[in-house]
Amino acid sequence: MRWITLIAGLFLTSAATIGCSHPIYLSESDLESAKNLDMPARVETDPKVAFEPDAKTLVATPATDSQPERPIRYLTLAESFAVALESGTIGSQNPGAPGSPNDTLVSFAGRTVAGSDAIRAFSLDPAIVAADIEASQAKFDTVLQSALNFSTTDQPIGSALQTIQASGFNSIRTQAAEFKTALIKPLPTGGIAGITFDVPYQFTNLNARVNPSYSPTLQFQFEQPLLQGFGVEINQLRASHPGSQQTNFATGGRVEGILITRLRYDQERAEFERLVHLQLLNVEAAYWNLYAAYYNLYARNSGLTQAYQVLKVITSQATGGKIRSDQLDQFRGQYETFRQQRLTAVGQVLESERKLRRLMGIPVEDGFRLVPADAPTLARFDPNWDEAVREALAMRPELVLARQDLKFRQLDLINQKNLLLPDLRSNFSYTINGLGSRLDGPDINSNAFRSLASDHFDSWTAGLTLNMPLGYRDANSSVRVARLNLARSYRVLREQEERAVGFLAQEYRNVDEFYAQIGILRAQREAYYRELKAKYSRIKLGLEDLGPNTGVAFQNALNNYVNAIANEFSFIAQYNTAIAGFEFAKGTIMLHDNIQIGEGPLPECCAVRAVDHERERAAAIALRERANPASDAPGKSEEDCLPMPLLSKDEAPAVPSVLNNAIKPAPDLPATFKSDVASPLPPKTDKPVTLVPLSGEGDSFSSAPARAAMPKVGLDNPTPISKPKSNGPTLLAPDFDVAPKTLPKGVPVDTGWTPRP
Repeated sequence: MRWITLIAGLFLTSAATIGCSHPIYLSESDLESAKNLDMPARVETDPKVAFEPDAKTLVATPATDSQPERPIRYLTLAESFAVALESGTIGSQNPGAPGSPNDTLVSFAGRTVAGSDAIRAFSLDPAIVAADIEASQAKFDTVLQSALNFSTTDQPIGSALQTIQASGFNSIRTQAAEFKTALIKPLPTGGIAGITFDVPYQFTNLNARVNPSYSPTLQFQFEQPLLQGFGVEINQLRASHPGSQQTNFATGGRVEGILITRLRYDQERAEFERLVHLQLLNVEAAYWNLYAAYYNLYARNSGLTQAYQVLKVITSQATGGKIRSDQLDQFRGQYETFRQQRLTAVGQVLESERKLRRLMGIPVEDGFRLVPADAPTLARFDPNWDEAVREALAMRPELVLARQDLKFRQLDLINQKNLLLPDLRSNFSYTINGLGSRLDGPDINSNAFRSLASDHFDSWTAGLTLNMPLGYRDANSSVRVARLNLARSYRVLREQEERAVGFLAQEYRNVDEFYAQIGILRAQREAYYRELKAKYSRIKLGLEDLGPNTGVAFQNALNNYVNAIANEFSFIAQYNTAIAGFEFAKGTIMLHDNIQIGEGPLPECCAVRAVDHERERAAAIALRERANPASDAPGKSEEDCLPMPLLSKDEAPAVPSVLNNAIKPAPDLPATFKSDVASPLPPKTDKPVTLVPLSGEGDSFSSAPARAAMPKVGLDNPTPISKPKSNGPTLLAPDFDVAPKTLPKGVPVDTGWTPRP
C-alpha cells in the first residue's frame, strides 16, 4: 500500500500547488503602476485633498464680447486630437449634433457619483474590469485551512460506568489539543482534491493503554460532480465552484465565470472605443465650427466696414439737405444691424472656442485665443456605399457591444440548462492512521510519527451522493428567462444594425448635399459680389445718387453678400464635419485620424513629442498661409474695386491666410461730423442691478416709490465715445475691436432702454 500512498500524495500535492494559482493578468509591475495614476501622493490618506481644487481650474477672467483680445495661438486639427486624447472630455453623445461639450455636473446614483465624461476617467474602466479576470480565477485557487486548539475538561462522575473507569478519583479530567491543516484544491472539472494532516493529543486521569496519546492521521480526499457542475466548460461559465459536500470552503461567486468576465472586458474595451469615437467626432466638429465662426466674423466685419462708408455718404447728404432725417435714421438702423451681427459673430467665435477648449480638456482661459491653422478640404468625397455598409456592420463599436451581449446570452443559457441536471457526486477518501505516547523518539512503539509512516493502519471510503429537487421549478424558470433574454438580445442586435445603416445613409447623403451646397453658395456669393460691385461703381462714378431707393438697394445687396460669405463657409465647415460623421458612421474614424488604442499608459516622452511636433507644424502652417494671403481684389487697384474680399474659387483658405490681408479699417470721419455723443448705457459695475418689489402699488410704476426703485440707466453718468482706430490690424488680426464708433453728430452709438416715467 505504500506505493499507492506515495503516488496519491505526489498527485494531490502537485494538484494543490499548480494550476490556476499563478496570476494571469496582474503582475508586480501592474500593481506598482496602479499606485501611480497621476494623483497626489497623499490622496489615499489625506481627506483634505478633496477640498483642494486643481490649479488649472483657477483661470483668469475669460474673454467677453467687449474684451475679446488675446495673443493668437495657432492650432492644427491633429494637435487638438492629441491634446483631447490626453485629458479631454467626450462631449455630446448625439452623433447627429456633434461639437458640443457636456456642461452638466455629476449626480448621485444611489451608491456612486456619476455623470463625468472625462476621457482619463473612462480609460480606467477597462483596467477595472480586467482586474475581475483574476477574481474569476480565484475560485480555482488552492485553499489552506489550518487550526490549533487546546481544551481542558473537568467532568464530575455521574454514572456507574464512569465510577468504574475513575476508580479512586472524584472527577474525570482530560487535557486535549489538536493541530489540523489541510490543502484543498478546487479542480477545473468541478471536483476537489484535498490533503489533510491531523494530530490530536489527549491526556486523562483515566486508565488508558496509551496516555498521553498522539493519534496523527493523513487523509487524501477526492470529490467529483458527475452531472450538474461537471466539466471544464461549464465551470468556466459558473460564477462559483460546485464546492464540496464533505469539506467546507469558500467557492467564490463575487464575479462571473472566467469566459463571461473576459467577455465583459471585451465589452468595456469596445465601450471605451465608442467613447473615443464620439470624442474625435466632437473635437473635429468643434474645430470646424470655430473655423466657420471666424469666417462669419470676417464677413460681418466686411459688411460693417462697407456700411460705415455708406453711412458717411448718407450723413453728408443729410447735412446738405438732399435727404430727410427719417431716411438717415433708416440707414442708421441698417448700420446698427451690421453692428449687432458683428457683435453676435464675436460671441460665436468666443463660444466656439470655449466648446473646443472644453472638449480638449484645456482651461477655458489661458491668455491666448485659438485660431485654426488647417484649411478644410473641398475635394469631392464619393465613397462606395456597399463597402461602407460592410465596414459599418463590422467595425461600429456599438454593434460589437450588441454582438457580445448576444454571445453572453448564449453562454448564460448553457449555464442555466446545466442546473436542470441532478447534483450527483462521487467521493473517495483514503486515511493513514498512527498512534503513540509521543510524537518522536527512538522507541518505535511510542513514536506516533513512525507509526503513521509505517502505513500499517489504513482506512478508506468511497460513495455516491445525490441531491435533486423535485420539480426543478427554479431551474426551469431560470432557463425560460435565459431564452427570453437571448431572443431579446437577438432582436436588439438586428435593430441596431438597421439603425447603424440608417445613420450611415444619413451621413452619406449629407456628404453629397453639403458638397453641392458649397458650389451653389459660392456661385451665389460671386453673383452678389458682382451686383454689389456694380452698384458701388455707379454710385462712386456719380451715375446714381445714393438716395433712399438706391441706398436701400445697396444696403440689401451688401447684406446679401455678407450672408452669402457666412453661409458658404458655414457649409464648408459642415461638409468637413459630414466627412468625419461618415467615418464615424462606418466605425473607421480612428483609422481616418490615425489613432489607435493601446494597452497601458503612453510613455511620457511620446506624448510630449507628439504635442510639440503638432505645435511646430501649426506654426509652420501659419507662416506659409500668411506668406500667401488671400487677396481682396487680385489684379485691381484699390480705387477701381469695391473694398470687399474676393475669395478663391478653388479652395477654402485657412484662417491665417487672411490675417495680414483683412479688410482695412474704416477711415476716420471728417472733423465737421465728429461729436462726443453721450451713451445712454449705464456705467460699468461689478454688482447686478436689482429691482425692489413694491407693496400695494400693483403693477404700476407711476408712483414716486416705484420710480425711486427703478435703476438709473446711464442718464447721470454719460460715457464719451472713443475715437476709431485709423490704422492697424482688423478682424482676424490680434485686435477684434475694429468697429467704427465715432459717428455723425446727433447719432448715438448704442441704444439703451429707459424706464417709463
